[in-house]
Amino acid sequence: MRVVSETATARSLTPDFAASTKATSAGDDRVWRVDVPGMNEAIPLVRHWVRLLLVDEPELAEAFELIVSEYGTNALWHSASGRPGGRIEVELCVGADQVQLVVRDDGPSALGSDRIPDDFDEHGRGLVLADAYADAVGHWDAPGGHAAWALINR
Repeated sequence: MRVVSETATARSLTPDFAASTKATSAGDDRVWRVDVPGMNEAIPLVRHWVRLLLVDEPELAEAFELIVSEYGTNALWHSASGRPGGRIEVELCVGADQVQLVVRDDGPSALGSDRIPDDFDEHGRGLVLADAYADAVGHWDAPGGHAAWALINR
């Protein structure tokens, strides 16, 4: 697992999947990134990582733990990140007025599933939960992959 901690602007959170993990500094925003293997065991690791970064704000930590779990699991199940050699990158930007989480995956997988869940499915409601916790959510596609983000205002 590779972890990078740097000061950065919200500019580093724009839809540029090919960008390096190097960030620039501006203001009091703090950005942390972690890159993990595309394995089921990585999801509890990124949950714990988020909890540690937000240890002084338990409500935010709880919300972002759920969101990173859902976005990370979706990356494993529905993208090339879940294939051998796949990766997931998670970025957490903590600012004075808001906190934003971005989960990037390796893009489409030929084996992925875009099936719509029905009322009896045990899975498929994570994005609805993430949307309920966050003040804003979104996603973007890029040549190198896909990213999902969530923002919570303080």
